[in-house]
Amino acid sequence: MKIESVEPIVLRVQPAETYWGARTWSADQGTELGEYPVTARRRYAYSTTIDTVLVRVVTSDGVVGWGECKAPVAAPATAALVAELLAPMIVGSRLDEIAVSWERMYAAMRVRGHDSGFWLEALSGVDIALWDAWARTLHQPIHALLGGAFRGSVPVYASGIPAGADTDRVRVEAERLVAAGYTAIKVAIGTDPGSDVTSVAAVTDVVGPTGRVFADAAGQYDLRQALRVGRALGELGIGFFEMPIPPEDIDGYRDLAQRLDTPLALDSLATRHRALDFLRLGALHVLQPDVCRAGGITGVTRIAALADAFGAMATPHVSIGSAVHFAASLQCAAAMPNFDICEYWIGTNPLGTPVAPDIEIPASGQWLVGSGPGLGITVDESAVRTLAERTR
Repeated sequence: MKIESVEPIVLRVQPAETYWGARTWSADQGTELGEYPVTARRRYAYSTTIDTVLVRVVTSDGVVGWGECKAPVAAPATAALVAELLAPMIVGSRLDEIAVSWERMYAAMRVRGHDSGFWLEALSGVDIALWDAWARTLHQPIHALLGGAFRGSVPVYASGIPAGADTDRVRVEAERLVAAGYTAIKVAIGTDPGSDVTSVAAVTDVVGPTGRVFADAAGQYDLRQALRVGRALGELGIGFFEMPIPPEDIDGYRDLAQRLDTPLALDSLATRHRALDFLRLGALHVLQPDVCRAGGITGVTRIAALADAFGAMATPHVSIGSAVHFAASLQCAAAMPNFDICEYWIGTNPLGTPVAPDIEIPASGQWLVGSGPGLGITVDESAVRTLAERTR
């Protein structure tokens, strides 16, 4: 069985509310917050819409597989990489040689920069679509092809609540999530160490002693600030401290890991090769590969296996994206032996059930692992085409 077509589809829709990451770390949020200056080098570009690129693969037997490239900004650029570079490599290839296809795609840009960013995000979407098509051909869920599910349901944490000086607002948001059945919540910090810790303390108080709280600084602190905040988070019993400093500073992560009791986590590792640098130094405890950014199903399972060899945990990073992103993350989480808890974006997702009406929604902090073929969802192609038309 061979691949007959590979098609990228750009989607860009208006959100019901501003994404929580943009509310915290966007370049539009200003340059001075609290006691510490937040310079342009620590602010990120966010789209005002929810953007992504779906990938539709069709086999010679007529089986359709769906994937997704992480494309929160400049989605047409990612789609162009799929259409102009990746599709010609994959069309005509054998569906049952996914690892071979992955290596061909990954190597294609080795001499030009290939191990992070747009190229890996584009490759990820194609890889997921190939896995979906192959699993559907065999009438099996993807997790079965990965060796089986270690769990029938996946625990999730609600992502997320932006920290801030308004502690009452933070507390109200946490109470709303607890009332919705979540027992684990992530707080977006990194704007001001003092108010950040106060916000996390408020959420910790709301979830109580049986709940779990995580904190994500998105690389906004310097080493000194991260050490100060990390010690305070340790006293609060935080589950992990995500991206405390910029990911380029591997030695800084090693230093923090040696001086803090709180586990360190990182979501920006796009390949197992980058992950290896951190693991060799004992600089990370939780790896958070994103299936739509870190090489798809193939890349994420390789990163998780590497983490396991070093005694580290692995869990999918799940931020904004469509139902395909969420479903692929669930398949990976089910099959990871060294898994702890999965991220789940709790915002109103215009690319969730509108794209796949049958996608599972977590209940009481648990995400049911289904037995349907492939990704376990039915993508509504008509709805996708309609959304794509509105994007143009």
